[in-house]
Amino acid sequence: MESTSLTYLVAHPDTLGVTALRPALLVLALATPVFFAWRVAPRWAAWLRAGAFLALVGALAGVCLTTLLPSDRLTLIAAVDVSESVDDSGREWEQRYVDELATTLAPGDELGILTFATDAVVTSPPGSPARRDVFQPPASRTATDIGRAIDTAMALFPADAERRLLLITDGNETRGDSRSRLPQLQEAKVRVDAAIPPHRALPDVSVEKVVVPATIQEGVAVPLRVVAYNSGRERPAVFTLYLDDGIVDSAPVNLVSGLQTLEVPLRLPGRGSHRLRAQLEAPDDPMPGNNYRDVPLMIGGKPRVLLITPRPHSVVADVLGRKGVAVDAAPSKALPSRTGDLLDYHCVVLEDISADDLSEPALAVLERYVRVFGGGLIVAGGAATYGDVRLRDTVLKRMLPVTLEPLRPRQSEREPLALFIVIDRSNSMGYNSRIGTLRDGEKLRYAKEAALAVIRQLKDQDLVGLIVFDSQPSEISPLQPLRENRQTLEDLIPRLVENGGTDFYDALVSARQQLESSRVNRKHIILLTDGDTNRAAADHYPLIAQLAQAKISVTTLRIGDNTINLKLLQDISEQTGGQFHYVENIEALPDLMLQETTKAMGPPTATHEEYFPEAGRRSQLLRGIATKKIPPLGGYAFAKVKPGADVPLQVARLERRDPLLAVWRYGLGEIVAFTASPFDDAEKWPAWSDFGKFWSQLVRWTVADQTVGEYLIDVHKRDGQTELSVRTFDPAADEGALLARLHVSDEDIRDVGLVPQGLRRFTGRLPDLPAGRYPLTIVRRADARDVSQRAELITIPEREDEPQEEQAGHGPNRALLTQLVDGTGGTIDPTVRQLTAREPGTRRLYYPLERFLAPLAMLLFLADVAVRRLAPRA
Repeated sequence: MESTSLTYLVAHPDTLGVTALRPALLVLALATPVFFAWRVAPRWAAWLRAGAFLALVGALAGVCLTTLLPSDRLTLIAAVDVSESVDDSGREWEQRYVDELATTLAPGDELGILTFATDAVVTSPPGSPARRDVFQPPASRTATDIGRAIDTAMALFPADAERRLLLITDGNETRGDSRSRLPQLQEAKVRVDAAIPPHRALPDVSVEKVVVPATIQEGVAVPLRVVAYNSGRERPAVFTLYLDDGIVDSAPVNLVSGLQTLEVPLRLPGRGSHRLRAQLEAPDDPMPGNNYRDVPLMIGGKPRVLLITPRPHSVVADVLGRKGVAVDAAPSKALPSRTGDLLDYHCVVLEDISADDLSEPALAVLERYVRVFGGGLIVAGGAATYGDVRLRDTVLKRMLPVTLEPLRPRQSEREPLALFIVIDRSNSMGYNSRIGTLRDGEKLRYAKEAALAVIRQLKDQDLVGLIVFDSQPSEISPLQPLRENRQTLEDLIPRLVENGGTDFYDALVSARQQLESSRVNRKHIILLTDGDTNRAAADHYPLIAQLAQAKISVTTLRIGDNTINLKLLQDISEQTGGQFHYVENIEALPDLMLQETTKAMGPPTATHEEYFPEAGRRSQLLRGIATKKIPPLGGYAFAKVKPGADVPLQVARLERRDPLLAVWRYGLGEIVAFTASPFDDAEKWPAWSDFGKFWSQLVRWTVADQTVGEYLIDVHKRDGQTELSVRTFDPAADEGALLARLHVSDEDIRDVGLVPQGLRRFTGRLPDLPAGRYPLTIVRRADARDVSQRAELITIPEREDEPQEEQAGHGPNRALLTQLVDGTGGTIDPTVRQLTAREPGTRRLYYPLERFLAPLAMLLFLADVAVRRLAPRA
């Protein structure tokens, strides 16, 4: 006779029965009426004596409870999710569920338990059902790999039993692919059921997304957007940015309820591959594991721009160079006619070009560069460009976001300006006292750059002269129209060197005499000096009066941190109607001189019409730029915007709104149309405080994120291994092979094989090395030879890369679990009885009741005796 436990009988009442092992002895129960025939007081004592007798008869007869066992033996493996996405309340529920399951399985069935997160650990191998302690967690709980749990469970099933796998999980799979195990489960006839633990919703702070370009240029500010979620009330937090393991920035923030975006201008040093982490820390946060996001980041060199212009010098090239953009300026007709010659550039700028400057093969290459390779294109020009009807017969007509129209607003010329630039080249300009971090000679260097910037801003009809002085004046060029002396000035200004003492009196006298002899109304002098002079200040005041009488305004730019002749320089400007500037940041000197030159041009005349730009559709391209302060234009080209293009800037003309700045995407690239000549129409723009910002943002918005010669490199640690991921942007890379050479030291260089993992993506395993920065060379090979090499710096991280989706807080993944259980005949959220339900067989188990009936008989007998003894006698 096989016996079973009482708990199993209670769990399966539908198969419960009663029998007696010695049924003949049940005849003794017929004597029960005798106990009621006796006259016993009190009357109900007879009931106690009869009950004791019947319990004794049942014990002697071997009365048993019986149940039928299922027809087959069951092996059930419970795979319990203990990852971080299951909170404390969920883990308590999991333990209770497994405890109840253990009591419901039949004798002979087997219960096995494994816990899983990043890995799977067998807590209890299949064996007799009993109460088990579920929680022996894996080493890492920062990920959920259901596929690995299935693989581990499959190895535990015996060959001669019914097989069932119970997944106790929220289904938030962050690693692997459990769906790929369905064919294996079906072939092995394993039924999968899934039970989803409850989750207690608590106010939580999480970082949902980090948006930053995958590649940025070193030292260039780029926008970083961090999407945060606060499920509770408004609360304070600390926002911290890490580059690799070092803190880049940290600041307190206030998190409102719900989703919000934190925007940070990001400017990072250190070329090469990095990991950027955005992290929020809030008090009383129940799930700190979802408070950060890591993204790979490549910091490269300056963006490279090819600028095609008909002029020897371009104001756009100058300002972009000052804003950290590497510009290669080339003359008209120099646009490359081979694709390979363009692929090293992030962007191409066509300035004031016409149909004569562009060959058909060059335009075909330019179109492919933008459409196929994602290069940027800016076409900046006025009526000479957008009004050139011959361009309608070229591919440029299709590429531009605006039309090419022969109509144009009436052009007019402003009154010429007569300007004398007077520069101090004395020995004191050759050394630095205490101006920031300037090195010796930089005061004169910036003065020369400023003079060149002014000359390049002015037009051919403007009159310009240049005098440099030490103890004696030296005339570099007399006052002449720029069409006659522009080249002379641009050749001689860079050759100026420091020499001698300081005396600017005679230089001002010569400038005054030549300006008085000119036949223009606007006369101006820019005096640039560190203030030291060999003459007494009083000697200058008669000259100041003569300048004022001749209506010659003087702007004085004072370089240096001493106070010598400070009052004299201020009086020169104030008494002549000019401006005095004490230059503290000498790097801003070129922009300052451009501003002063623009002011000297004066307001427009009655015959000089101006056009005022105004904001169109809001665009990130003009982020941080006050559009209401944009200077007026002297002209622009009439054009019509094409459907699908955006117009961030426009010009109001009567009832029309003509596009001034239009943008759109063309293939993989971005194209910008600026319908005014940077030189002829926007001559006042170089003095605009946001001029450099406007053009640098225009270029950086347009440039290709990468050129074909660049790589996106990511290094991360996972499961004890350091993996290198390389993404190339060269379409020809798939035809060859990539190899990485890691420079551990000067003597230790290791080759790392890279295996293709998809379109233009390769991975390899790095050796186990200490955390730090290492040089890495990427070699592209084709036809058994090295085609190209590129050296970068990579960071081997100190800690493992933790999946950041584990605590995303988006609820259980029912879709995944439904697919697993439907494919194997299981159910979601089954009761314990549903899990163990099977057809009953013929095998019967017994539970003898004599262990209860004998003590019950003794207890009733004693109660009978006590009642009769204590009852009052009649």
